[in-house]
Amino acid sequence: MPAFEYKIVTSADTEDDDETMLNEYGEDGWELVGVTSSEMTFVESEGDDGTSGDEGEEFVDTVFSYYLKRQKA
Repeated sequence: MPAFEYKIVTSADTEDDDETMLNEYGEDGWELVGVTSSEMTFVESEGDDGTSGDEGEEFVDTVFSYYLKRQKA
């Protein structure tokens, strides 16, 4: 019976667009087996001048979680 390894990657974890990121994992032998989405609230913590200060503006973004697997070598 084959053994598998698993990986969970979120769209918030990468600076690449999701399609590019998934294609790179596919080239490394990872197979996409599931996707979930959730809303995540982010708070900007720096001012426009780059200095720390009061908490900034809140914004909500949809984050996708990708569930991948590949057969262990």
